[in-house]
Amino acid sequence: MTAATSAYPVAADSHSGHQAANTKEPLILVLKQGENLFESLLRFAREARLQSAALNGLGGLSDITVAYYNLDTKQYQTRLFTGMYELISLNGNISFFENNPFLHIHAALGSKDYSVYGGHIMDATVNPSAEITLIPLPGRIERAYDEVTGLKIMCPIK
Repeated sequence: MTAATSAYPVAADSHSGHQAANTKEPLILVLKQGENLFESLLRFAREARLQSAALNGLGGLSDITVAYYNLDTKQYQTRLFTGMYELISLNGNISFFENNPFLHIHAALGSKDYSVYGGHIMDATVNPSAEITLIPLPGRIERAYDEVTGLKIMCPIK
């Protein structure tokens, strides 16, 4: 039995988006220690010309800014988690806001005392590594500012 081959990589680093340009196949983005999670994902998405994508992942992160959205004040309340945390679960998507790729990421983080923290991820540094599964979607998803919530909400197809 021979392994199936693909014109696109099944695992890539954040600097090889051009090799996955216009892929419709899922792949794993392997991020290295010290990379900024958001910058790396956005760079890859632009180079790969992703229309939109679902993502999930695991690994480790440090210097993580986690947020909770307060609907009453229409403000994010943030907390910085310094040191290394296990990235137990990361879920999110890539869409577009004002013609730019937009990341929406939530995660569960495990500490060395086995406590779990979670919420909306605003920023993070990969430590020691992260494996992010990207599932390209067949079309472009747009977001627009919603006056009622103060959030950048997905615009469903009408």
